[in-house]
Amino acid sequence: MIYTFTLNPAIDYFLSVKDKLMIDEVNRGTNAIFKAGGKGLNVSKILSLLNIRSKAVVLLGGFTGDFIRSEFEKDKNIEVLSVKVNGVNRINMKAHYDNKALCINGDGPLADENVKEGLFKIIDNIGKDDIAVISGSMMRGFDEDDLIKMADALHEHETKVVIDMEKISPETLKRCRPYLIKPNLYELQILLNDTQITKENAKEALLKLRKQGIDKILLSLGKDGALLCDEEGFLHLIQPDTVLVNKVGAGDAMLAAFLGKLSETGDRSLALRYGGAAGNAVASRLEDIDAEVIEHYLKQMDAR
Repeated sequence: MIYTFTLNPAIDYFLSVKDKLMIDEVNRGTNAIFKAGGKGLNVSKILSLLNIRSKAVVLLGGFTGDFIRSEFEKDKNIEVLSVKVNGVNRINMKAHYDNKALCINGDGPLADENVKEGLFKIIDNIGKDDIAVISGSMMRGFDEDDLIKMADALHEHETKVVIDMEKISPETLKRCRPYLIKPNLYELQILLNDTQITKENAKEALLKLRKQGIDKILLSLGKDGALLCDEEGFLHLIQPDTVLVNKVGAGDAMLAAFLGKLSETGDRSLALRYGGAAGNAVASRLEDIDAEVIEHYLKQMDAR
């Protein structure tokens, strides 16, 4: 079973602004879309489209938490395991205008010790053949020591730990001993404290990072695809140069499809192609995608 952890869930509120964005004036938005999510929940959503079941561990509170829960409980492939928090889950606004986007993210509620205890009770029931995906930001009240404790508890159960978090120190990542990470080039530079890393010399950097005990690294290269580094060597995802309109959730989709298909089939090439297809599918539109859109893009993906 794949467990996804969303430690700071949100409602993403998308708007389109037709005219130039103005400051200190009223901007008129159209095409309002509300999406319940957070990086872990986004992973569960894509897994479901591929007919892969998951359990979504999520911290929920207030009317926004009720909305998030109701949206995901509709999905037969997702079992919601919620921990109650005091306060209201955040709302993130995404205003799209002139091929650009203004993003304003809320900070969300504050997690107390009761929240952490509830979280670790769920972790106690995760087993040897399971995968735990910890992604996104952490709610206020959590720190990196809490993340290390979560990883240690999961390792005690011999669970594979996957981490996809932007704000995590290299030392903390090393202590979490992840099975898989999915950085982009900028995050890879931070992890190795080397601003000279580029897509041209990334392979050397990935080999260096693997020596720190990370089994698999899926390096996101944006329009240039992705690069997988694991015990079998390197595999490059090659994708077409298409116009993409939405970056929100594309990386989560890539991670979900890659991890889901790898656990399902063991075929790293197929998994990487599915990862690229799902990422491109999400990036191609603001609206929710379905399995047909992923299959459409799968035909355009190559891995070698």
